[in-house]
Amino acid sequence: MKAIAYGLHRRFVGLVDFISFCYHLLCSVRTGCANSRVGLHFIGKVRRLLLVHCRKDYVRHQLSERRGACRQCGICCNLLFTCPMLTNEGRCLAYGTCRPQACKVFPVDQRDVEEVRLAGGQCGYRFKEQEQGSELGGG
Repeated sequence: MKAIAYGLHRRFVGLVDFISFCYHLLCSVRTGCANSRVGLHFIGKVRRLLLVHCRKDYVRHQLSERRGACRQCGICCNLLFTCPMLTNEGRCLAYGTCRPQACKVFPVDQRDVEEVRLAGGQCGYRFKEQEQGSELGGG
């Protein structure tokens, strides 16, 4: 009986150690990402992917609030990595055919516009609530 209890205890301690390791790893990755443009772009890509596939109502609402037009600068195609469908001339090979959903709706919200700005571009889109804020503060 003691042998069984000792075995269970060792497994429990091992599990606690593993969970602790995962927590510390996650904290260090989170801190690193918060201080890194690469981390920001990675988080943005994952966020957009999840929004497009899991929060379709949010995306539809945001698109109804979006104003402006695409400048076709290609900055959004170079966030984190260069899209393989982007030509040397900065054009999308899949634009009219099989473009991924996350690309079709970019930018989803103001965070995406800010991400383009941080990458050195100026997105042609803006969002309704952002316009109202600048009108109120622009006095």
